Amino acid sequence: MRTALALQVATFSRSLTARLATVLLVVFPPLMSVGMVALARSADAAGPSAAKLAPYRDGPFGETVASLAGQVVSVVALIGVGFAVAWLVGREWADRTVGSLFALPVSRAQIASAKLLVIAAWAVACLTLAMASTVAALALADPGTLTGAVAAQLVRVWAAGLLMAALALGFAWVAVRSRGYLGAAGAIVAVTAASQILAMVGAGAWVPYVAPALWAGAGGPEEAATIGPASLALAVAFAAVMAGTSVRAFARARLD
Repeated sequence: MRTALALQVATFSRSLTARLATVLLVVFPPLMSVGMVALARSADAAGPSAAKLAPYRDGPFGETVASLAGQVVSVVALIGVGFAVAWLVGREWADRTVGSLFALPVSRAQIASAKLLVIAAWAVACLTLAMASTVAALALADPGTLTGAVAAQLVRVWAAGLLMAALALGFAWVAVRSRGYLGAAGAIVAVTAASQILAMVGAGAWVPYVAPALWAGAGGPEEAATIGPASLALAVAFAAVMAGTSVRAFARARLD
């Protein structure tokens, strides 16, 4: 297993996809959550952008940032981690390297597990750094609003982001079945769009890709209150099943 992990770490760390996804996961949450609220309350918030920034103009600064962070982190975790795992798995077919895996001294199940473990560890590190940066930016912008309640909400956003990242690992199964990363990329877009629709019609509590985002406050405090332990447990179970299914699918993949 150590050999498989070392191989996947080397492959992933040298890729452009990993670098771009890292920027998305680390930089985008604090930039959007703190930056948009600060811009909404500045004198420059006028013209066509004023209407878009209006929802973030009122209320305590810290609470508004924490609420917006729930929306941003949920989306970037799913998309960023999804594209990363789609590339790391799908590249074996896109780059025609899948045949060489049969000659390695480790099983393909171990290789698949190593791919998911590398992505998972990277996602935890990125999201943790993103939330730490958000707290630091909030403390600099308006230290008085960094209350215990705001800190607790940001911890919830971090946990929801980790759960969305775990759910994104399931796109590895699509990459295996479609023999490349384009199919998985399409699935990420489709799931993101479908999740928005299901959340709008009120079915989000029982949709694994929606419940964590609502719990983090993406739909407002009223929607967050509707997400109980059962909804989160379903999302965790779905993520675990999809990760296991992805490993089995990769292990059973054939060259023809």
